[in-house]
Amino acid sequence: MKRIEPKRVRVDFLVAGAGIAGLSAARTLADEGAEFLVLDEYPFLGGQYLRHREGYRPEDTRTRRSGFELLDWAAGREEFWTSSLIIGCYGDEGEKEVAVSREGEVVVIRPGKIIIATGARERYLPFPGWTLPGVLSVGAVQALIKTSGVLPGKEGIFAGTGPFLLAAAHEFREAGGKVLGIFELNPPGRLLPFLPDLLEWEKLREGTRYLLSLLGRIKFGWRAVRAEAKGEKVEVTLKKGNKRRKSTADFLAIGYGFSPNTELAQLCGCPVEYCPELGGFVVKTAEDLSCAPGIYASGEVTGIGGARKSMIEGRLAALSALGKRDPGLLKARERELSFARRLNTVFSVPLHLWREIPDETIICRCEDVRMGEIRRAVEEGFSLIRELKEATRVTMGNCQGRTCFPIITEYLRALGRRPEPMSVRPPLKPVEMGIFVREWNGLKIGHIGEGLPERGV
Repeated sequence: MKRIEPKRVRVDFLVAGAGIAGLSAARTLADEGAEFLVLDEYPFLGGQYLRHREGYRPEDTRTRRSGFELLDWAAGREEFWTSSLIIGCYGDEGEKEVAVSREGEVVVIRPGKIIIATGARERYLPFPGWTLPGVLSVGAVQALIKTSGVLPGKEGIFAGTGPFLLAAAHEFREAGGKVLGIFELNPPGRLLPFLPDLLEWEKLREGTRYLLSLLGRIKFGWRAVRAEAKGEKVEVTLKKGNKRRKSTADFLAIGYGFSPNTELAQLCGCPVEYCPELGGFVVKTAEDLSCAPGIYASGEVTGIGGARKSMIEGRLAALSALGKRDPGLLKARERELSFARRLNTVFSVPLHLWREIPDETIICRCEDVRMGEIRRAVEEGFSLIRELKEATRVTMGNCQGRTCFPIITEYLRALGRRPEPMSVRPPLKPVEMGIFVREWNGLKIGHIGEGLPERGV
């Protein structure tokens, strides 16, 4: 059977991810006259932080304004490939090949060096009913408003922990929605260590705006423990100690922080380590942000710390890949890392709550695995992620564990088990089989060619 070779591209620098860290890295490479290529699986640049639509482009902070300047610079440049899904990274040290699904074909990229800026995803504390229509993530609410100008409902409840709750609720209110309540899991006393960070002008200004906008709507120490459909609305049961209350709204938005997207870095040979003060499993880097020969990591993959940390690290990673060093940026990064550690520590979920998840709660939405099944498997001796995977099929669905793996990790940690990273293999995300074969003269012709290593897709 005749094989058709995939398109192959050689480039000095490959940047994986076009969020604020990837944009910052790309701009630095461009300013230094380097040849580079930036990939992002979404059809737009800028990631969640810089999402916008025509007529809606908030430049309310210095960091966001700088981000939009990067976005304007990147617009229309041929070095940026959107709607390009990375399938996998192959090869030995120093000879990596990255397979990408783009425009219905596979493109194989051979970069000199790789900068990983794959961002993060939301994490959750599950409860019965969290998978029902009308219950969605805080990020989904923000994405609807930013990208489409669509509200998920007229009245909403926000529950979880972290400043992202306030940001999304503020944007929902500004777009014309009514916030019935913001239920912050942690009590006010626990948040006191975070107050010194708000004395920094940009954060103070942003935080003050949110607080004034949502005055009287924020309730501390409460969490959502059940959601039930009531016609076209959702009834939410909220709990604080021994107190319970119910509230009905068009939707419930939940969010408990973020988990770094480390899968590509792991596939590229980068080590990861568990750091709850940075959001969970993060890519382990040297001071120059290298994590493997010729591989650098930047942004949320090195720790959940916000847009400013991502922008600084994107520039640092690019400079390091170019063989340069900037002591000033290194100091700025340390300040942002210190902020990140306090952020993730203050707005964390108490460990005992992971143990208290009811048995009927769905944990793995893809495979419909419930907490009771996982709890029984642990009691029977399956205490490692890979063992639970075999015993219950948890993490084996389409999302490949992106939603349920952080939940299982925290549950095992609450039981005193040592967290272990999940194994990763290509494809990094589900892809259509059609990109690997073609109809040509009535024959199925292989699309990947023989040049890809044996460990190929």
